[in-house]
Amino acid sequence: MEILYKSVTFTQKRGIMQISISRYTITSLLLILVAVVVAWLCEVLLGAFPMGFFAFPMNVVLIALWVIALVELFRARERNVVARYLLSTQATVTALVLAAIGCIVVGLQSKPATQSYLFVLLVIYVMTVLAMVTLRGWRVGGAVRLRFLMSHLGLLLALIAGFWGAADYEELRMVVDDKPRQEAIYIDGRATNLDYTLRLADFAVTYGKSGMPEQYSADIEVDGKRVKLEVNDPYRVGFGQSIYLMNFEQSDANTHIIVQIVHQPWRGVMVVGIVMMIFGALLMFFGGAKQ
Repeated sequence: MEILYKSVTFTQKRGIMQISISRYTITSLLLILVAVVVAWLCEVLLGAFPMGFFAFPMNVVLIALWVIALVELFRARERNVVARYLLSTQATVTALVLAAIGCIVVGLQSKPATQSYLFVLLVIYVMTVLAMVTLRGWRVGGAVRLRFLMSHLGLLLALIAGFWGAADYEELRMVVDDKPRQEAIYIDGRATNLDYTLRLADFAVTYGKSGMPEQYSADIEVDGKRVKLEVNDPYRVGFGQSIYLMNFEQSDANTHIIVQIVHQPWRGVMVVGIVMMIFGALLMFFGGAKQ
């Protein structure tokens, strides 16, 4: 109700209810309308959003420029109408509502969310509002608000890793048998050579009464190092890369397995963000609502 009264003012004169809507509320509604129209036009004229263009190092450059722009915008908040809007209650409420609606819409779509111009605009808007609010509230009177900083900065890091890191996400498949192999295949059919070799050393499978496999595992050699793979229990190779056991084919003459290699270089940033949010929530729980 407090937000409603900040956005809309009611006055009664001669029995007539008059409604005065703040300019920030009008700005939020106009932004939503413009974003929907622009996103629709882009998808009609240009097709899917080219997320691959923003792979490393382009995403790092854009993040740096975005942060610099936000810091300068925050410094000019007293005289800049854009900064004042991004720091307003209406901007925050709009970001929360759009985030909720965006999650629902994306969940109903079959194509990846990062191919939608509307989703991209939505995420950038939410991150921008969150970053501005974090810059304003992380310190009050010279004292650092640790709980606020952990919760907001953690969420911001998780969003940055999930959005800007999406272009660096890679998924490959590979057939592994008793011979050392390096060639893996991307989802689009392109072939590449890994920085290491994989070889199947041993394989075990347990069949149920129906004759269907109930459980299976594989021992593989990664550059000669023997490791164990099980379903949903990957082996991590270096930073941000994991090998998953996907399937197998077994015969009297030969046995080979199919592995999935997932490369997520931004995974560490996302984990740090999630840990920070959990830490902030724990501080809030044990320290109370006010500090």
